[in-house]
Amino acid sequence: MADRAGVLPNAPLVYTLSVVRFSPLLKLSKLIADIQHELREYLPEYFQMAKALTPMQPATEPNSWAFLDRELKYACVLSNDYMLLQSIAYLHFDQHCNLFKKCLEAVIHQAGELDVIGIGMRYVDRIEPREGETLSSYLPAALLPLDNELISKLKDDRAVDPIGVATSTYHFNPEFLHVRCWRQPGMWVPEDLIEPAMVFEIAKQSRQPPSPHRLTGSPLAFNQTSNIGALLDIDAYWPLATTERLKVKEIAARLDRLHSMANSAFRSVATEHAFNIWSEKP
Repeated sequence: MADRAGVLPNAPLVYTLSVVRFSPLLKLSKLIADIQHELREYLPEYFQMAKALTPMQPATEPNSWAFLDRELKYACVLSNDYMLLQSIAYLHFDQHCNLFKKCLEAVIHQAGELDVIGIGMRYVDRIEPREGETLSSYLPAALLPLDNELISKLKDDRAVDPIGVATSTYHFNPEFLHVRCWRQPGMWVPEDLIEPAMVFEIAKQSRQPPSPHRLTGSPLAFNQTSNIGALLDIDAYWPLATTERLKVKEIAARLDRLHSMANSAFRSVATEHAFNIWSEKP
């Protein structure tokens, strides 16, 4: 029997995100320099981003700020109503949570305590079957997008693999746990994570020699799913019915609870064969 505990030597994990959402900090832009000064020991790289409020309205003033480590593996993204810490080199929750707390402490030291709306922890794994295998070798059929032989041959006799997302949601009152399987060739993160994950792409592209193909070629920070691959997306979220003014220790404790839920889901969802493969040393 495969060992489902501990760090997997050949783990499929490609992206991790933890987030705290809070009531808007309207003066945040004036505090960024001081927050960056507190974080630069851990996250010295920095750039700012601007997003238009409507498609017809050009973005001018920055409305989110990114702080990255030297290796461009961790990124804290701060906006006026959320802070997230994302990683493409996650290994241990304790290490991730310690950095998350440092980021929170810097924000709270400058802006005051946060009126928290919700807390989330999310893991994305890229599942790539080996030659002769299928996704069902790694994930239960109930989690995969519907594979129906008659439907797949509606146009002609050549079968077409289903493309889409299958989702199972568990409500634990108040926490939610979403387990999703995204099956779409060329996908590198789930659609709703492209914007925050693009931070890594922008940072890595900025270190490349000038080229007319910058930001238009294949991703540098992520590998895309193949025609037979998929993304396993496990998302644990704790919404608050009313805002609560939580301290760093309280936010971290709830994040730890969400991590435990998401981690348990991953280790119970994947097949025995999957863990045999992921337990192999690269």
